[in-house]
Amino acid sequence: MSGLLPLWKNKKNDGKQVERRKQVEQLFLQQQQKLVRHIMAKGLDQREAEDIAQEAFVKLLGLEDTQVSNYIAAYLYKIATNLTIDKLRRKARSPFADHTHDNEQMPQPGDSANPEKNHHNQELLKEMEKSLASLPDKCRLAFLLYKIRGQSYEEIALTLQISPSMVRKYVLRAVRHCYQQLQHEL
Repeated sequence: MSGLLPLWKNKKNDGKQVERRKQVEQLFLQQQQKLVRHIMAKGLDQREAEDIAQEAFVKLLGLEDTQVSNYIAAYLYKIATNLTIDKLRRKARSPFADHTHDNEQMPQPGDSANPEKNHHNQELLKEMEKSLASLPDKCRLAFLLYKIRGQSYEEIALTLQISPSMVRKYVLRAVRHCYQQLQHEL
């Protein structure tokens, strides 16, 4: 936060901004771990959740609206939730991006024994990624949270702010879509 200090000195209302900074620092001490757990519950790992929590505090610190002070904790959680949803959407657009580099660097069981099968599997993964990319955002995200993250329909419903039955429909739609797109490869 020290890197932001010059921004505070250049503003007209130094007193209000110093007060805001103290308020955000106090909120950080009180809510940081709880906020990280809140973000993780939406489907991100701890490292990603900590990054988003930090970004949310920085955004809160940079706000110029003095009325935010009355509901600063709620605003912090809203910022963090929006950042989390944005991150999940980006991941849904490219679900295998995080794992591609790991898989390329680490030898897989049976790689040397059957390189043709390994190549076929890699091509199949690329096709599946393309198939998933053609789905609507919420449908793709519901599928990935269910199949990749292992979340329940209820957890996904809370994250996406839809009903559990809609989550189920999205997951089934994604499965059908992928099967139709990839049945010639299977």
